[in-house]
Amino acid sequence: MQTRHLVGLTSALLLSSVSWTASAQYGAPYGGQQGGAYGGQQGGAYGGQYGYGGQYGQAPGPYGGYAYPPPPRRTSRPKSTPLEVGYLYATSVAYGVGTGIWFDALVGIDDPGLQFIAPALLGVAAPVGVYFLDAPPMPRGMPSAIATGMVIGAGEGLGVASYQYVTAEEGEEWGFLGLATSEVIGSTVGGAAGWAFYHLFRPRPQTNMLIASSAVWGTLIGSAFGGAASNGDFSEANDSISLGGLIGFNVATAGAVGLSAAWTPSWNQLAWMWGGLGLGAVISLPIYFAYLGSDHDPRRGLIAQGAAGALGIVAGAVFLGKPDRGGDVVLNEQEERSRPPFARVLGGGLTPYRGGMGATLIGELW
Repeated sequence: MQTRHLVGLTSALLLSSVSWTASAQYGAPYGGQQGGAYGGQQGGAYGGQYGYGGQYGQAPGPYGGYAYPPPPRRTSRPKSTPLEVGYLYATSVAYGVGTGIWFDALVGIDDPGLQFIAPALLGVAAPVGVYFLDAPPMPRGMPSAIATGMVIGAGEGLGVASYQYVTAEEGEEWGFLGLATSEVIGSTVGGAAGWAFYHLFRPRPQTNMLIASSAVWGTLIGSAFGGAASNGDFSEANDSISLGGLIGFNVATAGAVGLSAAWTPSWNQLAWMWGGLGLGAVISLPIYFAYLGSDHDPRRGLIAQGAAGALGIVAGAVFLGKPDRGGDVVLNEQEERSRPPFARVLGGGLTPYRGGMGATLIGELW
């Protein structure tokens, strides 16, 4: 043990001696006579490249010190607009009131004077939580991502509960408590998923609106296809309509999430996509005249309406809507590229310690 410490101490003294000797020998060239060469030329290089000309342009530190480049300039994302935050406020109020109604159903409160307490309290507490979440203001895309996640989660819960209701045997339906529970669970999980979606992909508000709109479009078109595929009594078509709407909801939502990785619509394109859906449904209405006096089931006409609505959405995005200007797209791409990476190594060097030498690594984590 004494030999190991003696060797380590000797090594440390030797390295310190070498460092002191190097500093004494080259102190003039680096800091004095040739300060113009290294302090000017090298300092200019480091000063121009890294902004450390005054500090690192004079002499390198002992044990191979580095002139660390400065951390990247953290360009803050644009702040969310009042309209986007208002979307989250409105969603949070609905979430709070709905959660209060679910609580009343869960504990069995049926007194009219007591039934309004929980919905009122939670309906106020939820937007108050948004107020504190928005201080400082949330970046663009975060409020709409959270709100869209809550809306889609609630829609998923509604679709599941509705399909269970129309397909369950008599007396086995979930009832109102099952519906409310499905809504609360879905919206809560959806809000958390929206928050995670923002931090993973940094979507713009247009992307979040595309996803929310696609959920509605998928439900409408899927319900039309489900109704067209139904047979028998019209009252029995509810099963197919509910199943078709639930499938369309999930397929369209997943498709919009995948599409958002490659394309972000403009507000004008989103508006025309809604308009294209309406135009397709209206233009296809005359198909039902073909069923007058025919033995064919007019429900099959829903196929034409669903297909026309889907084509109208595509036409609204491609032909009718105007995309964002190229300069706006470039600006947004530059903003995204300016974000620092998750982890970044800035430099390092050798570090003496008692009994030997070590290494130091300097970096930063996002």
